[in-house]
Amino acid sequence: IGLFEGIGGFSISADWMGWETLVTYEINPFGQNNLRYYLPNAYHHGDIHTLTYDTINTELTKRFGKGWRNDNIILTGGPPCQPVSLAGKRKGDTDDRWLWPEAIRIFREVKPAVAVFENPPGILSMEKGRLFRGILSAMEDEGYKTERFIIPAAGVQAPHKRDRVWIVAYSDSFGCPIPIQQRGQNKATYINATG
Repeated sequence: IGLFEGIGGFSISADWMGWETLVTYEINPFGQNNLRYYLPNAYHHGDIHTLTYDTINTELTKRFGKGWRNDNIILTGGPPCQPVSLAGKRKGDTDDRWLWPEAIRIFREVKPAVAVFENPPGILSMEKGRLFRGILSAMEDEGYKTERFIIPAAGVQAPHKRDRVWIVAYSDSFGCPIPIQQRGQNKATYINATG
């Protein structure tokens, strides 16, 4: 289940790996068209505020029957970065584009085996880390363990640094996700619990 998909980075990559994307959310029409083209069997939703577990269950039951749900649901997303980006006004949770509460709501409703979210590193310093710790606490309050990393794009052979913060939340039933390889100077950096 992919939230804030943009042009489909998470879900199209998952499809290339042989994983089936069941649901996408994206508000941008160009992104929606791209997702429909590459993922024609998925349910595509255009308003995060009206996407609920009931909606997901209804749509997926129509497509795949009542057995669509299993213990291996992975939830992914990159909530809008403008509220925390160092290049923006950094209004944080007072910005209309602060959609982490919606991401957390869907996380709670879906109860995935694993959730993977990404955001810019500016989220770590917003309000001295309060917003970042709040996101982690919301996931951990649901019984999940979280791992937090900064991974530069150069760490996966991109020609630029472009750090991104990655949050991986996983349930005990799934176990710890695959460890991240470290590559010389362009390695993943673990973020401690205080951000």
